[in-house]
Amino acid sequence: MEWVFLEETDSTNRVAKELARQGAPHGTAVLAKRQTAGRGRLGRQFFSPEGGLYLSVILRPQCPVEDRALITPMAAVAVYRALMEDLCIAPRIKWVNDLYIGDKKLGGILCEGCGDAVIVGIGINLYTPEGGFPADIPAVALDPWPGLVDVRELATDIRNYLLDPGPFLREYRSLCLTVGKNVTVHPVQGEPYAARALEIDHRCRLVVERDGHRETLDSGEVSVRF
Repeated sequence: MEWVFLEETDSTNRVAKELARQGAPHGTAVLAKRQTAGRGRLGRQFFSPEGGLYLSVILRPQCPVEDRALITPMAAVAVYRALMEDLCIAPRIKWVNDLYIGDKKLGGILCEGCGDAVIVGIGINLYTPEGGFPADIPAVALDPWPGLVDVRELATDIRNYLLDPGPFLREYRSLCLTVGKNVTVHPVQGEPYAARALEIDHRCRLVVERDGHRETLDSGEVSVRF
């Protein structure tokens, strides 16, 4: 089994987790036209109406557990490469997992562990939903000419780049819109604070300056002040 195609599901990540527990092999992918309970990072809901790409891929990485943190930035570069190849669209990456065009979110990535597997969930806004995006979601869609996007082909290209990523750190650094910006850091614990994003280190962690001191972030989230 390489692909599962669904008209609708609550969450492609949930379906992929079930398949992973049943022994589905490395590279198995789930693609849905819409999700009723899509999820983002930190427990957020991911708005998933028809008109988007909702993909989850099962990876069984042969690497130390500590290297699994690199899968999220690797996935962001994989999505960038596929969008460039198929549509000549060049999104930027907001550390660590969001894809942006201008100051609006085009899509996001949610990686979740499942035993020895990692589920890579990807959502991309291909078309603006009828009635637009909710007012509290600063999102943007590609809105290409109808029929221009072959969703299955795009999903296949993303999956292929996930399975054979090659070097990606230099690309991630060049695509990261966060570096050089004033940001608000939202740590997993504690209050948000203002900082300046300085660089992406060799582990794809974000180095920020706060009150004259450097800090290296390997978790949490940042919002960028455009």
